[in-house]
Amino acid sequence: MKKLFLIPLLFALALTSCNDDDDEKLDPPVSVIDAKMRGDWTNTQIKRVYYSDQNAVMFTDSVQYQTTFSFNGKQLTVTAPGNAPEVMNYSFPNPNDSTVIELQRGSDKGQYKVASVSDSEMTWLEEKEYAGFPEDVPDSEKTTSRKGVYTWKFVRKK
Repeated sequence: MKKLFLIPLLFALALTSCNDDDDEKLDPPVSVIDAKMRGDWTNTQIKRVYYSDQNAVMFTDSVQYQTTFSFNGKQLTVTAPGNAPEVMNYSFPNPNDSTVIELQRGSDKGQYKVASVSDSEMTWLEEKEYAGFPEDVPDSEKTTSRKGVYTWKFVRKK
């Protein structure tokens, strides 16, 4: 009789045992924004505006990109043309504000505000206190602003 009881138990354990597919399961979305942003996006532009202590625009520029951002519910994979993909974790750390997304790779963290997201377009904002410009020169040659505001534009990949 004990053997008959063990057969269904072993069968049930075999069906529920761990396998490689367990790592592929997606977490349920934590917000509408999280659900909408899942999938593949192309970062098409970053606009940078630097402000003085008097809130006057000191410098502005923009960069056109074609970088792919792939969101799967836990990880973000960023693939720039000609470069190896970079994988980082993302989360929505503030339960009271689902527009704040935090990216983390190792000990490096950055927070962004999801200003808008639709089925086809998404915009993020990032603010950096005392940001230096222009972006593409060594730090020793940069001018320091009171605040840098970065606007990230994305379109959904088809």
